Amino acid sequence: MLGFTLLFSGVFTIAFYWFYSFSTEKALERLKLDLQNTALGAVKKVNGDESLRLYEVGQRNFVGYSHAPIYEKQLNWFKTVHSIEPRVYPYTMLLGDPATNRRIGEPKVEEGELEIIYLVDSLWVYNPERALLFLEPNAPSPEHLKAFQEERTVIRDLYTDQWGSWLSAYTPLKDSQGNVIGLLGADIEANHVFEVQRAIRQRVIIAFGLTYGSLFILVYFASDFFMKPILQLTQMAKEIGEAKYEHDFAFFQRKRWLDEISILANVFEMMVDKVRQREEKLKRQVAELKIEIDQVKRTKQVKEIVETDFFSDLQKKAREIKKRRQLSEQGGDDLGSSETGL
Repeated sequence: MLGFTLLFSGVFTIAFYWFYSFSTEKALERLKLDLQNTALGAVKKVNGDESLRLYEVGQRNFVGYSHAPIYEKQLNWFKTVHSIEPRVYPYTMLLGDPATNRRIGEPKVEEGELEIIYLVDSLWVYNPERALLFLEPNAPSPEHLKAFQEERTVIRDLYTDQWGSWLSAYTPLKDSQGNVIGLLGADIEANHVFEVQRAIRQRVIIAFGLTYGSLFILVYFASDFFMKPILQLTQMAKEIGEAKYEHDFAFFQRKRWLDEISILANVFEMMVDKVRQREEKLKRQVAELKIEIDQVKRTKQVKEIVETDFFSDLQKKAREIKKRRQLSEQGGDDLGSSETGL
């Protein structure tokens, strides 16, 4: 049972880890697909020319965003996107040369490299403390550059920056001429991803816990059901080895169908009967042989005594004593006859 339990637990642990990894992977794939679809849907109603004009003439207020109509227009659209997919927070950015970029703050990259300039961020509505500032510069990630240069949507796996931990998608933002001028980003907070993983883990643990417990209890009682008659037969076999033949095997034969245990019990019962009969026969033979041995032994002892000189002397003396006794008895008879005559 101990060996089976260890093996059983190991197999379940491996199965749990595989199922958890598989479920988490599938859940992340689903999140990434939803994120990609949301980004592709959101970018369709973001005008690239308006984004360029906002970048060129928009002014940042003291809080960090802009009151420009184009900024408000994009922000309202992002609110609609977020209401459709509450997990996603969209935002826009332009990529350009730091030597000519319009920014507020110091450049974040070396000359000749592409630099990000943030425009509109939906977090100003939902979490201002973590929102991107208007015209704030930043260095692009490899995923930013890949989406911008290859003109395709790119998913960025879980990462952490100064604003938090995220799962992101970047899709190209084009002007009316079809030129890629920037990117639309869509973020899902890592906490949501962790919540999904935690929910999967809890459900998997509960499911596997119930399954493991049920199977373990089932196996325990099943093994007890099958092992109990075997243990009884083992104990009977030990007692049979100690010449205790009075056992009732009917318990194993009162089943609706014959199994290996019933057959084994029948064999044991026949074996015990034969062993008992043989032992009783052997005892009788031993008793008879003992009687014969005693008789032979006594005859031999008598013969040994008879053949000794001491026994011969005793026989001689016995004959002499008998003879004298006979003579004595005859003398007594003669004397009595004389007295009678007198």
